[in-house]
Amino acid sequence: MDEDDTPEIRIGLALGGGAVRGAAHVGVLAALDEAGLEPSVITGTSAGALVGALYAAGQTPAEIAKLAQTLRWARLVRPGRTRKALFETSKLGAFLDTVLDGADFDALKRPFAAVACDLSTGEEVVMRDGPVAQAVLASSAVPGVFPPVDRDGLMLVDGSLVNIVPAGLARRLGADIVIGVDVSGPLPRRPPATVLHIMVAVSTLQPGGIHNLAADADLVLTPEVDGYAFWELSRIPEFEAAGRTATEQALPLLRALKDAAAARAQWERRRQPTATQTSSRTP
Repeated sequence: MDEDDTPEIRIGLALGGGAVRGAAHVGVLAALDEAGLEPSVITGTSAGALVGALYAAGQTPAEIAKLAQTLRWARLVRPGRTRKALFETSKLGAFLDTVLDGADFDALKRPFAAVACDLSTGEEVVMRDGPVAQAVLASSAVPGVFPPVDRDGLMLVDGSLVNIVPAGLARRLGADIVIGVDVSGPLPRRPPATVLHIMVAVSTLQPGGIHNLAADADLVLTPEVDGYAFWELSRIPEFEAAGRTATEQALPLLRALKDAAAARAQWERRRQPTATQTSSRTP
């Protein structure tokens, strides 16, 4: 093999849950794209599933940021009419279906997977087929706030309960290097003022899978998002800026990781015996 034949290194991006703080993922994607380090594989939980799905569907970070500027809670949810949750999500589901153009997973431009929690067993459920909007809604269904999503006979809720930053999943989907983005952070400096705020905050106190993140990811980004609350849509620009800053600071390390992965892959290819060498050793 030509020594200049550098193998393609697939970057995987695992985007974590964190309600509105998930807007930081948009800044991460923008910085990666501008640096020529676009991820090839995306996984996401909750807010990370939404941003990841949009990117996997082909939307640019700038387009996702523009969409985020239009978000208003009153347009997305309304008080629940059942005893399952504070809010019902038919408007949110319709919104997701519209922005994702009704796509199924097999229509996405990049491999993508979303994580939810099976309410009956407490087990992780990885979603890679069927309607993308439904998977995002299930991954984001904070218990008590939004109703569970019935998908393939399972009652699914927020994936943050089982795997808040699905880095290991990104590697299983074929990533050579995995970047995990954790936006759960500490509790916001501004105390919760309503039942909704309290329930969203509580959902991040004991996130699932966080202890495995350092082992599952080659690089973990933790944008500085603790200054603002999980529910503050007005702070989306600050969250995006925090994601961009954290990524830009890590670019030298990410490039070094990519170079090291390419060198290892090239070395391993050279070590593999050619078909001629193999046949000549056969008695």
